[in-house]
Parts: sequence; C-alpha cells; structure tokens
Amino acid sequence: MQSELEKVVLTRLLHAHPQGLGNEILDDHRGAEQVELCIKNLRERGLIHSPEEGKLVYPVKLSSAGVEAAKAFEPQ
Repeated sequence: MQSELEKVVLTRLLHAHPQGLGNEILDDHRGAEQVELCIKNLRERGLIHSPEEGKLVYPVKLSSAGVEAAKAFEPQ
C-alpha cells in the first residue's frame, strides 16, 4: 500500500501548482497520518524539498529527483 500511496502523492505534486501544495496534500482516504508518513519517507529519500527536518512544512514541493520519480509513474 505504501508504494501506491507514494505514487498518488508524487503524481499529485507533479501536477500541482509550481509553488507546491499546502495541507490539502493530506486529503486522502488512507488518512492524514499515512500521507504524512509517506511525505516524510519521500523527504528522507530526497524526493521532496525539506526546509526543516522532522516537521512537515508547507508548501510541499518535489525536488528534481522527485519530478523524475513522479514522471516514471506517468503513462507513456
């Protein structure tokens, strides 16, 4: 399930406004806690920009590596 959630989060961020997403990124049927854990995991892997370690800071934006990872989920 985590990889499916990662796919959803990365895809939403890829198609988001260039300034990223605010707390609406947490809106998901899996629950805000699961999404927050997913975002923290993606941040640790360098796929999401992180101005502060250990805290979820908005807006949430993809790093260049995150953009590439998100594009890999896109149909060709």
